[in-house]
Amino acid sequence: MIEADAVEAMLARGARPLEPFPGTQLPWKCLCLTCNEASSPRYNDVVNKGTGACSKTCRSRKIAARLSRDGAEACAVMLQWGWDPLEDYPGAGKSWSARCTHCGIIKPKKLAHVQKGRGGCTNCAGRDVSDEDARKIASKAELEPLVHYPGSLQPWLCRCMRCGHVGTPTYAKIRSRGHQCWSCRSEKIADTLRLSNEEAIASMLEKALDPLVPYPGSTEIPWKARCMKCERILDPGPTLHNIRGSQGGCAGCAERGIDPAKPGYLYIVVHDGHQALKWGIANSEQRLAQHLSQGWTPVARWNFDLTRDAWAFERQIKSWVRAQGVPKALTADQMKYRGHTETAYLADTSLEVLQSYIMSVTGRSPEPLQAT
Repeated sequence: MIEADAVEAMLARGARPLEPFPGTQLPWKCLCLTCNEASSPRYNDVVNKGTGACSKTCRSRKIAARLSRDGAEACAVMLQWGWDPLEDYPGAGKSWSARCTHCGIIKPKKLAHVQKGRGGCTNCAGRDVSDEDARKIASKAELEPLVHYPGSLQPWLCRCMRCGHVGTPTYAKIRSRGHQCWSCRSEKIADTLRLSNEEAIASMLEKALDPLVPYPGSTEIPWKARCMKCERILDPGPTLHNIRGSQGGCAGCAERGIDPAKPGYLYIVVHDGHQALKWGIANSEQRLAQHLSQGWTPVARWNFDLTRDAWAFERQIKSWVRAQGVPKALTADQMKYRGHTETAYLADTSLEVLQSYIMSVTGRSPEPLQAT
């Protein structure tokens, strides 16, 4: 194409070229004769596609004109979505103070969001919850919150006002289902699952356990028995609740798990090599021995009558640490005895900060550590 013809075509469309013609498909620096600003449109786009010669102020004005609405039309759209504007229309992309016609709450809305279907009222939907309102709902469900309201779907550390145990239900479950307590729920389940004497004995024999005393009458009461594999006398014996679960019977013949109904403890250990700390729970001293063998050093410990309470605090600690933006420090391959999800680098959160937080939520100082 002859450059003179290209220049004439661009001038006819309101743009004066500022450099030699580069070709039809390459950017060509031009001065807009309308707004007097320079831009670099392509000849093919301007002449053959009709996209316009200016990509600066003139383009913005065209877009604004295409999207603009008069105030009456904008108000009609807002009212259609249940919002009564309280001020003059500021523009589609700007905050517009409006009152919900259903609940009366005042919120800043954007017409651009509303007309795209994002105009619902979060207060009417039950998503606007203050700490005070959330605590009222929890109190009605006989739960006492121990920390500030974390959000509808986050674990919320609470104490059961019926039995005193600590748990971490979510506000969403409390609001929809009422009272949430692991301990109270376990008692209801235990009553529902109460077995006859014959069924109880059959459950024990299935796990190679020979009962030495009559069935105690509850799935939560330890039952003295003899292991039919190693001849060991189990006194106190396992509970039927555990027997009928996945924990097995004899601790000497099966891998030991954590029993939430037994005493346990919450602990913190640190590793100088990894420059990391870890928190966790356990039923036995074997857990700390495992960490010691891998180079971890115990630094703090809190004992609990029931491990389920320790577990509730462990879950709250994890939720709090991750909410601070602190990531996991180690991978599963680096933790021979598991527990990598409860780790953090000392550079991200200090031992003092974590220990102080645990003391604030548990309400007590750690136990004195025994010499190892």
